Amino acid sequence: MKTKQFIVVCLVSMMTFGIPASAQRKAHQRFTLILDFNTCVADPNNSSNIICQEKDASGKPVGQIIVTYIGPVADDGTCTTNPSCNGTWHEGYLYSFNGGTISVPTATAYQGQAPYKDENGFAPIVGFSVGAITGGTGQFQGAGGTLSMRWDANVCICLFDISEP
Repeated sequence: MKTKQFIVVCLVSMMTFGIPASAQRKAHQRFTLILDFNTCVADPNNSSNIICQEKDASGKPVGQIIVTYIGPVADDGTCTTNPSCNGTWHEGYLYSFNGGTISVPTATAYQGQAPYKDENGFAPIVGFSVGAITGGTGQFQGAGGTLSMRWDANVCICLFDISEP
């Protein structure tokens, strides 16, 4: 099942990135980027940041993401009412690609070990994140919408659902 979902995501990505950026500009668009955690490095100027490469479905580098760790959800006082808060944190994202940027200043992320074993007999670490797109620059000037991310092992699939002015 996981393989079929990945193939569908990759096909959608290839179709989206096969269209020139000028043809993509419309009031609403959806597209996918792949984040390979093996490309991530610490930001020498800010210990709360990591910088990772974004790729299209063919594995071609298309840009980068800066991930800023903000803090665990426990710090905002919600753990007393949410027993599932362990492994949950807030972070921000800044994507740079296609001559523009997309900003997601605060997203909520969760990560934990899956209750099942994969094809290699290991229970993988899986996670997800969701946050509001609050703007951008270049072709994404004034964009809004939602970013959803899902990861396991060394790959994160980043799904963008953007509404532009």
